Formats: sequence, C-alpha cells, structure tokens
Amino acid sequence: MGPHRYVVGVPESRSNRLRLTYCGNVHAAQSVGGFLDGLDRFAVPVRDLGRVAGRPFGLGAWWPASVAAEIAREPAVQERVRRALAERDLPLWTLNVFPHGDFHDDIVKEAVYRPDWGTEERVVYTRDCAEAAASLVPAGTVVPLSTLPLGYRAAGADPATLRLMACNLARAATHLHELHERTGVHCVLALEPEPFCLLETAAAAAKFFEQWLLTAGVANAVPERAVRAHLGVCVDLCHAFVVGEDPLAVLRDLHARGISVPKVQVSSCLELRAPSGLDELLAFDEVRYLHQTIAASGERALDLGEVAARRSEFERALAHGPVRTHYHMPLWWDRDGAFGSTRALLERALDGLRQLPSPPLCEVETYTWSVLTGELCNAPLPERIARELDFAAKRLGI
Repeated sequence: MGPHRYVVGVPESRSNRLRLTYCGNVHAAQSVGGFLDGLDRFAVPVRDLGRVAGRPFGLGAWWPASVAAEIAREPAVQERVRRALAERDLPLWTLNVFPHGDFHDDIVKEAVYRPDWGTEERVVYTRDCAEAAASLVPAGTVVPLSTLPLGYRAAGADPATLRLMACNLARAATHLHELHERTGVHCVLALEPEPFCLLETAAAAAKFFEQWLLTAGVANAVPERAVRAHLGVCVDLCHAFVVGEDPLAVLRDLHARGISVPKVQVSSCLELRAPSGLDELLAFDEVRYLHQTIAASGERALDLGEVAARRSEFERALAHGPVRTHYHMPLWWDRDGAFGSTRALLERALDGLRQLPSPPLCEVETYTWSVLTGELCNAPLPERIARELDFAAKRLGI
C-alpha cells in the first residue's frame, strides 16, 4: 500500500503547492491569552514579511498540555481562538505535539521526553491537541501532529514496554479516525526520531511500525488502514544529520514502505570537522536543552559537558569524519574550516524536497533563539524567523 497523497494543513481541494511555516515552540505560550498574544507579537509580523515575497502563511503551533486541554474542552475558548485566527488570517497548518510541559523552563533537558508513549498523560495530551486542531480548521483539512519518538531511557533505567507504547499509539490512531469521521479533519500523528531516544532514526521508526503497529497484534484491534492513515513519521533534518541518515533516502524508503511523512522539520546542526574547532563547539554548551553529540566513528555523548570531559576521545574520532551536535542552528549560518554547521547538507535536502511530486509540509524549527547570542540574535525575533523562512523558501523554490 502506498502512502496517502494529500496536501497537509489545507483543504484537499486547494493547490498542491509546497508550503512552509515555522514552529511556534520558539516562543512561550503558557495560557490561551499568551498564545493569542504571540500571534500579534510574532506570527503576524512573520506573515507580513513573507507576503512581501508572495508566500502564503499558516501557523505551525505548539501548546502545552494545559492550553491544549482548554481549547479542546471549552467551546467558548474554541470560538475565541477560531475568531482570533480568522481575524488575523492565520490558518492552522500543523501542531508540534512533542513538548508536553513548559518548553521554556530554565532547565528542560531530558524532561522534554516526559510523559512518554507508555503513559496515559501522553495519550490524553495528544487527543486534546487533535480535538483542538479539528475545532479550528475547516473540514477536509489535513493537520500533521509531530510527537516524540516513543520516549527516552537513561542508562540503567527500566527498559521501555514497546507493546504498551504501540497500543497507546494505536488508541491514538483510533481516536484520530473517529475524529475524521466526526469532523472531516484528517490529523496525522507523526513520530519524530531523535538522537538517544527509543527511536533514533527513521529506519528504527519504520521497523517499529512494521513490527509493532502493523503486525504484532495491535493491528488485530485497529485496522491497518487506520494506522497508515493516521500515523506516520516526521523527519527532522537536524536529527537525521546527527545520526548520519540521508533525509532524501529516508523519504524514499518510508514512501516504499507505505509510511506517511506528513511533515519535515527544516533544521541544521553543529558540525565539528577538526580538533582546532572543539573549543568553539564547547562554547555552545548551555543549561536549557540537550545537545546530543555523535561522531562519524560512533563515539556518542548525551550532552556537550560529556564531550568536554571526554575531549581527547572526540578529538581522535575526528580522524574518521565529522562530529555533529544536536543544536538547531539558524539555517543560513555556517563557517568554513574546523567548525561550522550542516548547511550544505540542509541545502541538498531542500533541493531534493522541491522535486517531490507530493511534498510534505515544511516547518522551520530553530527553537534555540533564547540560548543563542551575539551575531545570531542581532535583530528582532520576527525578523530572524523571516530570514529563516526566506532562506528555506529560496532553496524550495517557493
């Protein structure tokens, strides 16, 4: 069975034009009012800057659990948000359903993976996000929802119960199928592989689909067509580069397996190419987010502090190829020499995406502005986001 062909984030009757947005997890929204305030402070200026270039714009939103629940369960709140989006001409295109709590806490690190897909909290959060999204878009719209790659297990922790996680995802697919029947809105929940998580790679995600979601008993309770229609994979380019996957090869493989890819998160990572650049890499160490690091030769560190502690090991690893770090960098940024980014790989991936007959929605996910400094932050945030979108749009031909 081949993947479903649809235009994500817009009614199916509209143009099949490739679409580009940015992920709203870049700015905090701990209340419905805060979310609406962010529309005026950030999304509207970004929309206006993009329209100068003739590009349509829709929201890539993120809501913490409390906000998602309020929108999903309170008709008056739904109407308030729906009216606000209509007045600002900001259609909802996609949701990031990965961070459950405050993505802007002083320290996030491993907490971003909690609760995982072995918990009822994750199921409820995902249902609330889907219900909220369906209340804000017209029937016939397809809305990608990107979620965590099952979860994370620290060294020495109890192993994950993959069957329970698969059952919970199947329950989510059942709910999304019912939601589609009830509202006409087609939500696709896409697992987002990430370094050091239970699903690190798209290849691992495909294996999980085939072993657990389609053939290991879950399919007996949930029809395969519902799994394929409402579950898929979100390919984050930064994550793919860190683990050494070719995003274009990944997309071809998932397509051949009949696994949907409703969204690609457009991102770049740090790249260390020679020992002389190691101090520059370590200068990016900070306390809020994890920065998983993997060498081409296989050496791995959960965060940059560990790289510093094992400095000589990573210096030796550079003889076999680059060391890459999970740090979502501005797309345009790179340096020649010993230290820079994977901008060249990103450009190749974007060039390939524009050639696809039915491309996924593209969502720029540079969420690190709050921890970046210097030349990278010398303009108001809407202008920085607009620069990212301009960079990606040029490579995508939109």
